[in-house]
Amino acid sequence: MKRSRLLPLVLALLCSLGAASPQPSIEIRPSTTNVTLGERFRVVLEASSASGATFEFPKQVNNGSIELTAATPPSPRPNEIVYDAQLFAMGAEARIPEIEVSYKERDGSVGTVKTAPVPLNLVSSLDPNETNPAPADYAPPQPVLVSRAFWVASGLASLLLIALFVMIVRRLRFPKPPVEPKVTPALSPEEEALSLLERLSSARAILEARTFYIQLVQILKQYLERRLAAPVLEMTSTETLAFVKNHAWTAPLAMGIRELITSADLVKFGGSSDATNAERQIQVARDVVSRVDRLRRAEQELDARNTGARKTA
Repeated sequence: MKRSRLLPLVLALLCSLGAASPQPSIEIRPSTTNVTLGERFRVVLEASSASGATFEFPKQVNNGSIELTAATPPSPRPNEIVYDAQLFAMGAEARIPEIEVSYKERDGSVGTVKTAPVPLNLVSSLDPNETNPAPADYAPPQPVLVSRAFWVASGLASLLLIALFVMIVRRLRFPKPPVEPKVTPALSPEEEALSLLERLSSARAILEARTFYIQLVQILKQYLERRLAAPVLEMTSTETLAFVKNHAWTAPLAMGIRELITSADLVKFGGSSDATNAERQIQVARDVVSRVDRLRRAEQELDARNTGARKTA
């Protein structure tokens, strides 16, 4: 019974001891309270705790009126920090504000404690004993030393500017005659087709069969359209073969052209990849170009002779 009566008393005593433990505190000590605007001074924060709490100080405090930055190297004393401070305000704003510091007790509980604000006395940087005080950092004007090199460089720069001005004026008053563009003579259909066929023959080894036949048929149709004045590029394979067979200049080569177009259609639409006759079919295209050109020239010569005969008759 005695033990049961003593237990509540012991608990109450322990609670009263825990409640009586003092809270952590922060002491703030500025190196001076009389400062000028922008003057650097130091502020020391020292924390103390009877329960052995650890403190975490802010590295920087800046509210627009004063700036405090942790000094380097840091203070060697535990639970103390030194700040480099600068004041940038006047009147009621000239003070060190409340600084909040967080702490952690040994039992793991955390909390914060704040310092009291410290007013600062803003003093003037002017000497009060002077009749007409001037700023402390005022210095008389210094003469500007101009060396000979400056005048030489200035003279050269002036000459360059004058020369540039004269050149601009001369170009505006006496412009150069426009250069006539060089006119490159257009290639004849035969020259263009033979050149493209030669280029295709050189690239045959690196081209796929489908790409090769698409280009070969394109070159042949483009030549026939230009030379025979017919819309061959818009014709289907059947229409092209009928046109070639019915034209006097291409009728003798209709079989070769038919074989070329048929091989191209098999590769383009039939899934074939056979291009073993590629060089022979390039030669067929060359023969078509040569024959059409030869017959065209012969026809022109015949027309010229008939026209001359009618004039002399």
